[in-house]
Amino acid sequence: MLCMAEWPMDRPELRTIITTYSVPESKLLLNSFIMPKTFYGLAGLQMFAGAMVQFGRRRAFIVTDKGVRALALTVQKMLKGVGIEVEIFDEAKPEVPLSSIKPAAEKMEALQPDLIVAVGGGSVMDMAKASWILYEAPQTDLTNVDAMQPIGLRRKAFLACIPTTAGTGSEATNVAVITDDTVEPHRKEGVVHPELYPDFAVLDPRFVLKMPPNLTLGTGLDALSHAVDCYLCRSSNEISDALAVRATKLVFKYLPLALKYPDNPQIRLKTQIAAMIAGSAFSNGGIGTTHAVAHNIGALFEVHHGMACGVTIPYVIKFYAEVDDKYLSFAEELGVRGGSNEETLKKLIDIFMDFYRKIGAPTTMRDLGIKEDDFKEKLDTFAQYVVKDPTGPFAPRQLTVEEAKELLMDMYYGRL
Repeated sequence: MLCMAEWPMDRPELRTIITTYSVPESKLLLNSFIMPKTFYGLAGLQMFAGAMVQFGRRRAFIVTDKGVRALALTVQKMLKGVGIEVEIFDEAKPEVPLSSIKPAAEKMEALQPDLIVAVGGGSVMDMAKASWILYEAPQTDLTNVDAMQPIGLRRKAFLACIPTTAGTGSEATNVAVITDDTVEPHRKEGVVHPELYPDFAVLDPRFVLKMPPNLTLGTGLDALSHAVDCYLCRSSNEISDALAVRATKLVFKYLPLALKYPDNPQIRLKTQIAAMIAGSAFSNGGIGTTHAVAHNIGALFEVHHGMACGVTIPYVIKFYAEVDDKYLSFAEELGVRGGSNEETLKKLIDIFMDFYRKIGAPTTMRDLGIKEDDFKEKLDTFAQYVVKDPTGPFAPRQLTVEEAKELLMDMYYGRL
C-alpha cells in the first residue's frame, strides 16, 4: 500500500511558486550564484588545513563511513598537524536513512566542533549536511525544512566536504538527499536550503584513485546528468549554463580515460572538477526529470544512483524537446548540427547513446537489472513518486502521472 508522507515539495502551492520563479523572465528581477571556497590538486588538502588555522578552527568532527575510514584518517592527521582536535564518526549509512541522522548530531553536540568535515561519497556528504542542521538547530524537523526561513547554520561550525567519488557534486550543493524510511516503500527526498552550501570543498585526486570501474562509471554518469539536465531546465542561468557545458565536455573527454587509466591522478582530477562544477551548476540552476526518475529508481529498485541517472538522459532530452527548444543551443555548444530541428535532436541523442556504448553504460532501465514483473508491479507508485519529486518544478515540462508512466515505460523498453 502506498503511504505518502508530506514533505514541503509535496505542496502544490510551493511547487507553483518555484515553477513560476524559475522562468527565465524572473532572472531579471533576482538571481544569485553560490560556490564553496575550493582547494584542488595534490596540495589541496594541505592548503585546506592551513586555511582552517587562519579561520580559527580548533575542533573538527569528521563524518565518514567504514569503507573510506583510511582516507578520513589522512584528513585527521593533516588537521592534527596544524593543532586542530579531531574526532571521527564512521557510522554514515548508504542512502542516508532519516532515522540514522540524529545519532551523528548527538555525537557532534558532545564534541562541540567548530568545523565539520565530510570525507566520502554523496551519502556521507548528505549525512554531514543533515546532521549539521540538527547540531546547529536541534528542534528542526528535517521533513519540513522551509527554504524561505533561516535555520541559523554557522553559529557553531563551518562545513567542509572532501569527496571520495567524482560525480555527486554534493561538495558544491545546497541539497542533502535522504531516504524517508518512515514510509513504505521508502522514498528519497531532498532537504534544500540556501544555508546548506558547504563553506569549503577539497578535491584531492588521490582520494578517488581507488574507485572501482563501476563506481567510476556510475559517478561520472551522475555528473553528466547534473550538467545536461541543468542546462535544459527553465531555472538555469548564464553562469550555470557555462559550467554545465564545460562539465559535459569534461565528462565526455575524461570519463573514458579514467576508466582506461584509473591510476592517473591528472585524469582523475579532471573528473573531480567536472563533478564539482556540474554540482555547482545544478545547485544554482536547477535540475529536473533525470533526477525525479533516478531518485526513485534507487529508492524502489536499489540501483546505484549514478547508473540510474545515466539511463534517463537521452529520454529526458527527447521528452523536454517536445515542449522546449533549448536542446538546440545545447546541441550547438556540443558541435551538433542537423538540417532540421528533428535531425538535430536525433544527432544529439545519438551522441549520448554512442558515448554509452563506448564506455559500457546501460541504456535502458532493463539494463539496470530491474525485472519486468517488478517494474510493472511498482509502476503506479513509481510514477506518483516521480511526479512528487522535489526536482520536478525546475523542469521545462511538468509531468502528469500518466505522462510519467509513459516516460518510464520508454526508459524501460528503450523506446527513443
